[in-house]
Amino acid sequence: MNHVSPAMSVRPRFGLGLVAALGFVLPGTLLAATGCHRSEVIVKTADGRRLRAEDIDRDPTALLPGGALGIATLDAPSLNQAAIGQKLLELARRHAPMPEAAHFEPGRDLNRLLIGVYSMQGVDFAGIATGSFDKSAIERTADGTQTTPLGIPVVRSTYAEHTLYTGGNVGFVVLTEHTILFGNETGIRRVLDRLARGRIAREIPVWAGDLMERRDTPFTLAMDFGADPISASVREQLPFMGALSRVRLVGNFASPGLNLAGTAVYRDDPAAVTGAAQLNEIQTLVRRWSWLTAIVGIPQPVHRVQAAARGPEVDFVVGLDAIAMAKILDQASTMLAAAGSGG
Repeated sequence: MNHVSPAMSVRPRFGLGLVAALGFVLPGTLLAATGCHRSEVIVKTADGRRLRAEDIDRDPTALLPGGALGIATLDAPSLNQAAIGQKLLELARRHAPMPEAAHFEPGRDLNRLLIGVYSMQGVDFAGIATGSFDKSAIERTADGTQTTPLGIPVVRSTYAEHTLYTGGNVGFVVLTEHTILFGNETGIRRVLDRLARGRIAREIPVWAGDLMERRDTPFTLAMDFGADPISASVREQLPFMGALSRVRLVGNFASPGLNLAGTAVYRDDPAAVTGAAQLNEIQTLVRRWSWLTAIVGIPQPVHRVQAAARGPEVDFVVGLDAIAMAKILDQASTMLAAAGSGG
């Protein structure tokens, strides 16, 4: 891919993707900005130890439980500077139940997002947002009268001595003035249980650890499909994932909009050859149906898909169009508004 620099190239032993969490994260994080003084005791553990804000802020990654099926990171300033990022932030501001009095601006206050995907009770996720958050302003506004973009009330409750704000099954906990925990309720509670036990220790899978530490690329993702077999319905919709074992990728937001480069690992060499062929076929299929997207004013969304097998691995690059993605997000915004009003 022309816009994927050598620094983005991934030469892992493992490989491929997810990207959808971002749709949850930005609106969810708009609910999430609260803080505390750094000298404040955040947690008193079961054995009597006291965890302070600086203990949590020192390494937020250590908050995530072990056993992740996938780990993704996102550099918020890089997203904010991108055309597609501006669209995401616009939708977040438009739909998230965050009054102006909260003094929260995601493009200004967010630094980094770290998301873990788990299989605890179905598919669960827990994420950590780092940045600068106004505690008192959020506490004044998150008073139980706000709603999510879908019109669901934001409920304030307590779990493990922390204030938990949820809308439906998704919520957040403000741990410190620089660290926010978000996710679905199962994921959030598992993190809070770790805190209550004083578990501030990294348990990131070795196949994801080096990608998670990278600061030279705005987006990273590592997924392990071997630990949780892909469902038949997913394999039917995305045949190239049928024999997929692991995937690792990096991404940026340069032209044409979103660029991904990575490596997917299959169970054997023949499966990798088949997977590469099916990936390469995606662009042909998209072009074949471009007349349909043109009817609703959406340009060709896929600029490039290129995949090549190398033993049991497939190296791939993908380029997605920013304008097309923005229009798709606009369509999603309309559906969210309709859902929120009972449509």
